[in-house]
Amino acid sequence: MRKYIQSITAASLLLGVLSAVPTTSYAAEPSAASSVYIDGQQQENVLTLNGRTLVQLTAFNDPAWVDYNYEAKTKTVNITNKTNKASIRLTGGSMEADINGTKVKLDAPVTFKDGRTYVPLRFLSENLGGNVAYDAVGKKVVVRTPSGQKRFKTLMSGNLTEARMIAIRLPNLYGKDALQPLSEGFTIQYTFPKGETLRYFKEYKGLIDYVEINAEGLAEVKWQKDLSGLTLGPREKGTKPASFSEAVFFVDAVMADLTIYGTIDSTGKETELGRLDRMEDMNKGKFIVAIDGEMRTDSK
Repeated sequence: MRKYIQSITAASLLLGVLSAVPTTSYAAEPSAASSVYIDGQQQENVLTLNGRTLVQLTAFNDPAWVDYNYEAKTKTVNITNKTNKASIRLTGGSMEADINGTKVKLDAPVTFKDGRTYVPLRFLSENLGGNVAYDAVGKKVVVRTPSGQKRFKTLMSGNLTEARMIAIRLPNLYGKDALQPLSEGFTIQYTFPKGETLRYFKEYKGLIDYVEINAEGLAEVKWQKDLSGLTLGPREKGTKPASFSEAVFFVDAVMADLTIYGTIDSTGKETELGRLDRMEDMNKGKFIVAIDGEMRTDSK
């Protein structure tokens, strides 16, 4: 069976913000972060004011937790936590936020730019309920919304099938000059080591990517190879990983809305175990299924 895998695009970022409860940060915020990731997605639009990093509220897609509205006349964002009914007011240019009537100091002002609202990361870490990890050496900030943190815990140590579903939906992070697929194709294949979630191959349109999910829950593409044969010379990037001794595969037949799954032994022989028609209500959204007898071996 020819294996194909699709590059996973990031989910659309909707309007939202984190809940108003304390959070944990792992180190002091770098004076100016060079890379900011929110729920696995690298943010292209960040600001640095007073040596502090600000991010867009629109980067937080957590509608299960909050609603908000904007008062154009006063340039104020009102945020309501749907879980604990906390109320937050953020006014453009202000060095304070109002949380349930209490003033909270900000280390950089709430900023409106090009129709977007930017808020200091420190405010997120101390007041808005997100999980924020700072890497001062690498000047990297990794933020997870409350729902994102729940997914992260499942990804790292939860049910194998659920964790794999989360893994394939993570935005893939590519280095410079990443290879692009050249051929056509409508099937996608994910291949995981037996019992594992945090590394896998994916193939799509004749291009294979090897993905590793790091300790911060970021899906990094470590190796790529073009298998299409449409170029005169080989197209390969990164360090090729060792082959999986035993593996499981899941094929997404996109046009047929069909999932095909099976195992691969140490010699590379594939054994198809079954097919799911995703047109049936009971199978909707099932791109990954449980394999009988398989137990998770890479919990963190």
